[in-house]
Amino acid sequence: MKLLVGTIVLLALLLPSRSSADSISCDRGIVSSGDRAGDLLVKCGEPEWRDSRTEEIVERFGVETKRTTTVTVEDWTYNFGPYQFMRIVTLRNGVVSEVRTGQYGAPKDRGPAPPECGGRVISTGDTKADVLIRCGEPFVTTSHQEELKERLVGGSRTVIVTVEEWTYNFGPQRFMRIITFRNGTVIDVRTGGYGR
Repeated sequence: MKLLVGTIVLLALLLPSRSSADSISCDRGIVSSGDRAGDLLVKCGEPEWRDSRTEEIVERFGVETKRTTTVTVEDWTYNFGPYQFMRIVTLRNGVVSEVRTGQYGAPKDRGPAPPECGGRVISTGDTKADVLIRCGEPFVTTSHQEELKERLVGGSRTVIVTVEEWTYNFGPQRFMRIITFRNGTVIDVRTGGYGR
């Protein structure tokens, strides 16, 4: 009987809780969806990386009626070191809307990133922070806006998103790597020509 109870307790502890998906636990408290940026700064301090973009949402409610909303979206990445996963907190207009788990973090006293920026190291779904840890700063960056359209019951919705390309140049003996992000998340990794 004790073995059965112990097994049940162990399984309950191992299963991820729902709150871990929408909250972050820091030295000075827990921050959850709906909390403000000030709460996040007080409880967790400054993030290691901040990324900001603007999303424009156009909702149509018929031929002559539309509503345009501009939202400032920020991703704050907290690096807790190489033995813990990074946490990415998304804020929409200064309010926490999502908390995601990234890859393992990097040591605080790390040197320059190793040039191991290959397809096996970076994959779809990684964040900018994941790429920076594994690849360092890119050689060239470009960005543009894309329009995504959705049909809704009784209307439609258009969202303007940011698409960025980061190019890594590893010298004349190696191919360049081109990483494409949509709203801060890797959507494509491809090989370019030889570097210089």
